[in-house]
Formats: sequence, C-alpha cells, structure tokens
Amino acid sequence: MSKVKPVFKKISSLIVILLLIIITFSYAMFQGGFVSWFLFYSLIPFLLYSFSLALVPINIQNVHREIMPSVVERGDSVRVTIHFQNKTWFPLIFLTVREIDLEKQFFDKATGNISNIFFVGWKRKFEWTYEIRNLNRGQFTFQGLEFTVTDFFGWTVRKKRTNDTQSFTVYPRVTELKYQQIQMQYDQGGIASVVPIVKDTSMVTGVRDYQAGDRFSWIHWKSFAKNETLRTKEFEDRTTQHIFLCIDRTHFYNFEEVVDLSASILRSVVKNQGDISFLSYGDTRSFFPNIKTQSQFQKVLKHLATVLPDATDSIYSILTKELNHLSSSTFIFITGNFSDEMSHFFMNSSNLMRGAICFVVDDGNMLTKRNYPNVKVITLSKEHFKNAFTEVSKP
Repeated sequence: MSKVKPVFKKISSLIVILLLIIITFSYAMFQGGFVSWFLFYSLIPFLLYSFSLALVPINIQNVHREIMPSVVERGDSVRVTIHFQNKTWFPLIFLTVREIDLEKQFFDKATGNISNIFFVGWKRKFEWTYEIRNLNRGQFTFQGLEFTVTDFFGWTVRKKRTNDTQSFTVYPRVTELKYQQIQMQYDQGGIASVVPIVKDTSMVTGVRDYQAGDRFSWIHWKSFAKNETLRTKEFEDRTTQHIFLCIDRTHFYNFEEVVDLSASILRSVVKNQGDISFLSYGDTRSFFPNIKTQSQFQKVLKHLATVLPDATDSIYSILTKELNHLSSSTFIFITGNFSDEMSHFFMNSSNLMRGAICFVVDDGNMLTKRNYPNVKVITLSKEHFKNAFTEVSKP
C-alpha cells in the first residue's frame, strides 16, 4: 500500500494538469476573444512545466553532513551543515530539504532551519547550517533527508528521500576534579584507604642477598656468574590505590548527574595514573576492570553515554552480591537517591567493606556529610563536583 500511494498521487496530479489544459483550451475555443486566449497562453507554460516536472526523474547526489564539534557532552550544542548536489537536468524552481524524524530524538527543538527552501534554477551545489542546542546524553542517528520539489503553484509535488544516516554520541558532562588520594576520617577515628605496596620491576635500585621466597625472575645472574652466590635484585617500591566505582541504576532521580559525576571521577583517576575499576549493574551487568589508559576510559565513556536506570534487582541484593568480590579496594558508590534500604545496608555492612564512600547527588546547592561504620556518605550538588575528592578527607 505504501508503494501504491505515491504512484496514485503522481497519476492524479498528471490527470489534474491535463484537465486544466483541456478546460482552459475549451474555454478559449468556445468563448473566443482576447481575454480567453490570453488566459490560455498565460497558463500553458506553467501547466506544461508542471506536467514535465511530474515525469522528470529527480537526481540528488553527493549528500553528506558535517557535525561540529566532533566531541559533544550533555548540554552542549552542535552545528550541522548539510551539503548536496542537484544533478537533475531539468531546471527546478523550488526545492525544500528536511531532516527526517529529527524532532523525535531531541527533547529540545533545533534552532535555525532544520528544513530549508532553495530557489534552484540551474544551480548545482547547495549547503545550509542549523544548530541543535542543549543536547541530551545518548547516541543519536540522523535518519536521512527528504527533498521536496514543487512547481510555481504547487500543482506537482515530487518527493525524494536519501538514507544518509549518520550517528553521533553525546557523552556525559565531565567536570575537572581536584584530585588527591583518598584519606577518610571518621568520628571514631581515622582510616586510610587500602594502599598496597607493589614492586615496580622496571626500576632496579640495587642488589641484596637472596632470601627465601624471592622470585626466580628476580635473581641477579651476573653476580652469580662472578662469585657463585645467589643475589636478588632490589626494585623501587611503588604505592597504588585501587578504587572500585559503582553507580546506582535503580532510580531515575538525578540519574544524569550521577552519570556525570561517575565520568568525572573516572577521568580524574585515569588522568592522574590511578587504578580504578568500574561496575554498572542494571538490566545488563557491565564491568570494566583496571582502567588505566585513555582507550580503556573511552570504552567506559561510551557505555556511560547510553546507560539507563533500568535495574530490576534491589540495591541491597546488587551491593551484597558485588561486595563479596571487592577484596582490598576503596569502594565508591554514586546514587541520586539515598533510600532507607541503602541506609540499612551501610549500617550492617561493616564486615563486607573496609572504608567506603557513598556520593549522593542532589539537585540543590548543598553539601552535607554523615558517617556509618566504615562508610562515609557525602551529599553533593553539581556545583560541588570539583571538590568530591577533597571532601572525602575532611572529618
């Protein structure tokens, strides 16, 4: 039915134009006189043009779209420039170009001309630019363009669609944080986050006598060849701090800000060469261990660009299940709604974690703190995101 309808409309417009030609000619023949023949000769060029336009194939080629800037964060604007060439041999009068289904993807309407009309003639190359403001996080796809050609009076309307699909991703808004290693102070005393000592085997600082338990690969074979005494290489001790970051996908409330804060913490830790793992538990479980490089961070950022608050399990069951595998990491949990269930969990989870932080994102301009056994709960507004790390160390 969808294929028959355009053909029927095309035939109908041809019939209407032919009837107009017949009617005006018949009127001139039977009426006679200057006025009737003037009317016929005045209308006949427009009618013949409309009739020809209904039969001529419309040829639009080299359609492409430029999106600037290439990296977009939530709340940003993009400028979209459309380029195309008209290679139709027949001269066109009016050409309207429209983005297909653009309004369905963006909550805020595009400003400028998301459709545009051109006076064509023999002109071949065209372009126009419009802007989309206040973008929402997610992945968006331009479905294509619809070209509409009409005659002078709209008797003939021709439409042509091009499937010039193109996607772009709107990432979470990342805030530059004041990074520092996490040191937590509680009312009943202080606890430093777990900082294991790691041997950096790329930095040899000396040689010592062999001790039981030393690795075979650490033996200094050159000194053994000289005096046949086992000696072991000494390496520079390096401290690392591993963070286990998890976001709450059980609530819609303030979820966009939760994602923004998560992306900001991840980038800050990776930028400062820290060790961090990220867990996103919802309809599907996504785990990103040991994020250290920019390529690994980009994979997490793409996930955060499309993540939804679609968890069906309760936050109690999710945290209980995941914290059993936490080992010796500093646990950071980010939520937009600190529920009674979460409060009960933190009150009774001291055996599952040693030093944890819960950031509660609030849409007001506030910053508050409260402590549970081995858990510090910090309420942050987006204006205080940059102080997230420094607030942890304050009592």
